Amino acid sequence: MPEGELKAYNNNGSSRWFYINGDKRVYLSRSNKDIAKKLAMKKYYLLKKQLLLEKKYKIESQSAFPCNAQKEFEDFLRNKNYCDLLGELCFNREGDWENQKYKTNPYYPEQCNVSCLSGHMVRSKSEAFIDMALVQHGIPFRYECELVLGGQAYYPDFTLRIPDTGKIIYWEHFGRMDDADYARNAFNKMKVFYDYGLIPGHNVIYTFETKNNPFTYADAEAELKIIKF
Repeated sequence: MPEGELKAYNNNGSSRWFYINGDKRVYLSRSNKDIAKKLAMKKYYLLKKQLLLEKKYKIESQSAFPCNAQKEFEDFLRNKNYCDLLGELCFNREGDWENQKYKTNPYYPEQCNVSCLSGHMVRSKSEAFIDMALVQHGIPFRYECELVLGGQAYYPDFTLRIPDTGKIIYWEHFGRMDDADYARNAFNKMKVFYDYGLIPGHNVIYTFETKNNPFTYADAEAELKIIKF
């Protein structure tokens, strides 16, 4: 990577890039975009390294202190002036992934009557807990986004895109597992998902509840700790 660092600013809706090295400050025109890209990638890798070292320390020390590097890294990925150089590595910009239009579940929309922190309307209080946890942890997601497997459309409750990696993870919550017919359908769906490569612990999360064992916000938080840490 080149020496020095990149500073990116917005000027009347356009990104302006400056090369900084000690007291040296040089404006980088569009003809120097390749240098700007390398410096942006350098900043990306340094921030990600800082984030991973902080997470490593938290794991080793069992510390509960806030992950400041996480916010710094996510703020960087949301900065349009850097994202113009980083391309697909940035996925939290307005108009990108979670804000794009997507095919959603057309069945029984009237059942989506629980309002959430994100602004979504979901079908149950348990799904609202999941929505809240995802928002609190800054994980972009889509609600009931169409997933086609073998020509058949499915609508997992949540489709997540993990900020650190861009990895897609599906989250299905099954809320009436003490109902025999419901449970049978749930297990059939899990088998179809497994046959198409959706494997718990890898790229799909399953959570469950019964009338006597309700799902809580703490349960949603516990699942996210597995993903993020």
